[in-house]
Amino acid sequence: MNTKARCVFLILLLISQLRSFSQTYTVEQIKEDLENLKKEIEKYHPDPYKYISKERFAFMQDSLLQKVAGRYSLREAYFIFLPLVQAVGCGHTHMSPDRRLLSKSNSFTERPKFFPFSVRYINNQLLVSRNYSADKKITRGTEILEIDGQPIKNILEQLEKISYYNGDGINPNARKYYAIREFRKLYYLWKGERENFAVTYQKLGQSKSKTSKIEGQSIDFMEKMLETRYSDIDEDTTGIVSYRVIDSSQKVAMVDIRSFMYGTKDFGRSTNFEGETRKIFRKLEENKIENLILDLRGNSGGIIDYSIFFLRYFASQPFDAYKIGFRDEGLLRLKQDYKKYDAYLAKEAASRLNKEFTVRNSDGYLESKYQQKQRPHDEFRFNKNVYVLMNAGTFSAAALLVSKLHNMGVGTYVGMTCGGAYDGCSAAQFSTIKLPNTELEISLPLGRILYNNDAKKYNKPNLQPDFEVNSNLEDFLNNEDTVLKYTLNLIRNKVKIR
Repeated sequence: MNTKARCVFLILLLISQLRSFSQTYTVEQIKEDLENLKKEIEKYHPDPYKYISKERFAFMQDSLLQKVAGRYSLREAYFIFLPLVQAVGCGHTHMSPDRRLLSKSNSFTERPKFFPFSVRYINNQLLVSRNYSADKKITRGTEILEIDGQPIKNILEQLEKISYYNGDGINPNARKYYAIREFRKLYYLWKGERENFAVTYQKLGQSKSKTSKIEGQSIDFMEKMLETRYSDIDEDTTGIVSYRVIDSSQKVAMVDIRSFMYGTKDFGRSTNFEGETRKIFRKLEENKIENLILDLRGNSGGIIDYSIFFLRYFASQPFDAYKIGFRDEGLLRLKQDYKKYDAYLAKEAASRLNKEFTVRNSDGYLESKYQQKQRPHDEFRFNKNVYVLMNAGTFSAAALLVSKLHNMGVGTYVGMTCGGAYDGCSAAQFSTIKLPNTELEISLPLGRILYNNDAKKYNKPNLQPDFEVNSNLEDFLNNEDTVLKYTLNLIRNKVKIR
């Protein structure tokens, strides 16, 4: 392609992108997408009616279809489809807003501007955690009362409704957690572009509120502000899994696992989860640790085998880890997805699936013929006191670890209700559904994972803590961890549940 042709192509691409930002959709197009959405979920999701009945799901779709009238922007269409995706109640099934919804509608290159604060919700107050705006007067702990004239209570209720991450099952704590964690994106998704925000706030110790006009900022700007204004904060100094002795006199150590997924940066540092974990349990024995605090708050999961590898250090006997099952349609979809990539690898992957998933269980799922028990690790097994910190962000492979430990009779649980289900989840492999008209995409899991837990030991959908603890204002202002402080007090008083 010569230079002139390349320029013409880029101009046409730019026009096409700009047109897609402002495109509207007819009643017929919206209804077709809505019907397609329900059909695809029912066809490929491995367990679509775990949390909602088939009749209720159909009723919801009918209600949404009846409301469709007139023409719709992409954002309006997104909000029509979202309740049906949310109704499945599966934390791995979500419709994340694509770049068309989180981009400047009148620009292909300009970065969108977001609400320039990190926030925390403590004691029914929305507090500034970090300020990325140009106004330095709004400091940590400042309460935000209104944004653009809307009371915070109303804003949070709306953001919880439109959250695209919701945990497993009916879990109000998960909705609240993600509304705060994704506050900037959700507010943008709800309100659209805002160059400025009218922020009404009240500083700590003051009786009068103040309203200021705060300029929105791009993600790039906020990342630079983090480096300059908060240069003493380094959130990536200890890798994915870390270990530290907290109280040598009480023989207390803490293992913090932020994720079970290693990214490219981690591999670049020549680190690996299993290797780091082995070192940690060796240190636990060398330091004669009697009380281990395992922090899984905010751990959204990752590689399930990492979770099981970690679990084996607490097991006293061989155990069934989990079972993965596929419906016929899901397995076929996975094979079709493989074919989109390298021909040899696709052929090899499809062949492996055909050979491995051949056992049909009583529910009609195809399971692996290579089921085997997991053995405890031979050395450095930890059989002392365990305290598990969890919250609504503890999900997927992290929820598996929490649930399996609890079912084994290991640990005292502190924090908030776990975000992932106790008995299993839908995950393993994933595919993407693209709606025919709006081209909005829905991420769907294809495999059903059962944790092989004994339901007689615990029959609630999500694991609830033995001690429910949330942050308080004093600790937040002092940069102290309320849940950790509470747990250390339990240890000092020799309180444990299991």
